[in-house]
Amino acid sequence: MRYYLRNPKTKVISPSALLPPALQRDTELYGRISKMCTMREAMRERLKSQSKTDDFSRISALMSAIQAYLVELHWYVWYYENNTDAFKDMAGVDFIWKSAIVSKLHDAMGLSRTRYGKRGGGAESDGGNTSSTGLGARVLGGGSNKQRRTQSTSIYMELGFTLLALAIAKSMAAYSKVATLDTEIECETMNAMTPGAQVANKDEDDKILDALRRAALELREAAGVFQYIIDHVLPQLRGIRLGVPDLTPDIQYMLQMLSLADADRLSVRVWLRNDKHHRKTPNMPANFLLCIQERYSNAVTALRMLQSGEFRSISSDIQNYMRDGQLVILAQAMVYLAQVHSDNKKYGYAVGFMRYARDLLTEVKKRKTSVHANTAEMLLRGPLEPLYSLYRRNNDSIGFEPVPSTEELHGRLPSGRALFSSATVYVPPTILS
Repeated sequence: MRYYLRNPKTKVISPSALLPPALQRDTELYGRISKMCTMREAMRERLKSQSKTDDFSRISALMSAIQAYLVELHWYVWYYENNTDAFKDMAGVDFIWKSAIVSKLHDAMGLSRTRYGKRGGGAESDGGNTSSTGLGARVLGGGSNKQRRTQSTSIYMELGFTLLALAIAKSMAAYSKVATLDTEIECETMNAMTPGAQVANKDEDDKILDALRRAALELREAAGVFQYIIDHVLPQLRGIRLGVPDLTPDIQYMLQMLSLADADRLSVRVWLRNDKHHRKTPNMPANFLLCIQERYSNAVTALRMLQSGEFRSISSDIQNYMRDGQLVILAQAMVYLAQVHSDNKKYGYAVGFMRYARDLLTEVKKRKTSVHANTAEMLLRGPLEPLYSLYRRNNDSIGFEPVPSTEELHGRLPSGRALFSSATVYVPPTILS
C-alpha cells in the first residue's frame, strides 16, 4: 500500500551554530552539542534515503535514528529554556526543513503564486494546475513534485518537524506491516458476512491478527505524537509564520484524525476475525465503519480550513487518500446495512444500499492512480456482485418494493460507534542534565 505522506527532510547544522560564543568555551557542553549534531546528521541521512517504502527494516532504522536525536533535542530545548539570557548574544541559526505535505509546483496557468513567511520563516513560491474532485477539493496536477522548504531560527520549529518525522515514520511502519494485506482483508471481512463463507486458516489468521494489532498500535502512537505537537509545540510557534502549513493546528489535527481512522479500520478487521463466538451482526461493523468515515470527514474539514493558497499546495496524494478512503469505507458500511435490511425483509432498501456501495466503489476504481483503486476493484469483483444479484432477485420475486433514492438512504444511516480510537500519549524522554 502506498503511503500518502513524504518524509520531511532537513539541512546540516553545525555545533557552533547552536551555542553562543561564550558557551562554546565550555568543552563538556560543546561536546554534548557535537554529539547531538552527529545524531541529527544520522537522522538527516536516514530521512534523505528513506522515501515511500514498505521496507520495514529501513523504516525501523529511521525511527531509531529520530528517537536517538529526540533524546538530545528535548535536552537542548530544556537547556535553552533554562538559560535564555546566555543565548541572547547568539547569532540566529537557520533550521531548514522540507515539507511532508506540500509540493513545490510551477503553475503553468499563472494561478496562485503566494509567497509565505514574514516573521521567523520563509518559503519559495508554489502553484499548480488544479482540477475538481468529488468533494469539491482542488488538487494539484502536473509540474514538479519537489518538496517545498521553509526555514526559521526557532528551536521549536526544529522540535516540531522532528516530532512530525517520528509520527510519519510510525505511520509508515504501520503501513509496512499491512502492505500486502489491505485488499485481502477488506474482501475477506466482506466474505465473512456472506452465506457459505469459508473460515480462514487459523495459523495464517493468527499471523494476520498480530500484524493488524501491531499496525494499529503504531498508528495510535503516531496520533499521540501529533497531539503532543498540538499541545506543546505549536503554542511556542505563535506569531511565527512558517513557509509551509505542516506545523499548523489544522494540519496536525488532520493527520491525527487520519491516523486514528486507519487504526480503527484495522481494529474493525481484528474484531471481525476474532469473534470466536460468532456474535457479529452486520449492523455492528456498519456502525464502526460509519464512525471511521466520519473521522475521514473531520480530516477533510480540517484541511479545508487552510487558506486557499495553502490548500491548493497540499499534495494530491493526501487529498486523494482522504477522498477515496471516505468512499471505500462508506461503501463497505452500505454493504453491511444492505444485509441488515435484507435480514429484516426490507428488500428495496437492501438493493438500494448495495447499489449505492457499487456506485461508490466504481467511482474509486476509475481513478487508477488512487491508493484505494485496487481495494475497490477487489470488492467489486469479490463479494459485492453476488450479494447485489441476490438482493435484486429477492426484491423482484418476494419484496416488490421500490428502491429508495440516495437521499432517502442517507436519512436511514445510523450514528457511528467508536472503536479503539484513543491516541497513545507521547511521553518525551527523561531529561538528563
